Amino acid sequence: MKKIVIFAFAGLLSFMVLSTSCDKVDAPYMTIGGGGVVGDTVRKVLLEDFTGHLCVNCAAAHLAIEGLQVVYPKRIIPMVIHVGFFAKPKPAPYDYDFRTSTGDDIAAQFGATAAPLPKGMVNRIDDGGYLLDPADYATAVSLVLDSMPSKPDIFIELSSSFNSTDSTISVDAKMSVFKNMPAGKYNISVMVVESKIVEAQKNTNPNINNGKEILDYEHNDVLRGAINTTWGEEFADAALTDGQVFNKSYSKYKIGSDWKPDDLKIIAFVYYADGPNDKVVIQAEEIHLK
Repeated sequence: MKKIVIFAFAGLLSFMVLSTSCDKVDAPYMTIGGGGVVGDTVRKVLLEDFTGHLCVNCAAAHLAIEGLQVVYPKRIIPMVIHVGFFAKPKPAPYDYDFRTSTGDDIAAQFGATAAPLPKGMVNRIDDGGYLLDPADYATAVSLVLDSMPSKPDIFIELSSSFNSTDSTISVDAKMSVFKNMPAGKYNISVMVVESKIVEAQKNTNPNINNGKEILDYEHNDVLRGAINTTWGEEFADAALTDGQVFNKSYSKYKIGSDWKPDDLKIIAFVYYADGPNDKVVIQAEEIHLK
């Protein structure tokens, strides 16, 4: 988001989680207050935000996510997905196309294609429905990060590299199992997101930019594509045992011609691919492209 907007809302976390709608392996550990754990081996959540540059309330939803990142430092992994009517390119200054086939597939699977935006998902948990209003993001995040052990069930380590000669990305992912887990299929998805994309954003919220559209809006954590397909790939089809390690490597993923390598991040998440917790994300991680 534009930093001038963030400063205008410093300390107003309660506002940032208000409901909005457009249309109707191992140490070191560091303990913090309340017995939480910070560091690499900590539980994190995937927060997928369905949005669009024509959505007049989506800027407020983005701000709510940033507020949660302040409350839970380095434990929120946002992935902003432009979908549906509000993401369609229009005449300038709304002519940029943020949409992706991966984002369209995710939106269709979880019912976001026709939903009034903004909507989101936390770890793809189905609690009477996958889609959440921004007002519900904080509660859903708390249920994962405050109600479950700080140590993740599966720890993800990522490394990445960029080949400037052919504009391709390579990624290595290591999954370390930290507890015994039930028999079933487990998948890993690896995505690319980009930040600092300066394009126009519709807005009518009087508390943001005086209710005016933002022509130089900074779009962050925007989904660009899937390195290993929309639904990732299976890395195990069995019960998992504490101490097991799985490795996956990907190479030669071609980036878009208008993507800026310095502003790209790799997001990886592991999830249940069948059974009673089908689709639920177990752990997410991100790394800046190096």
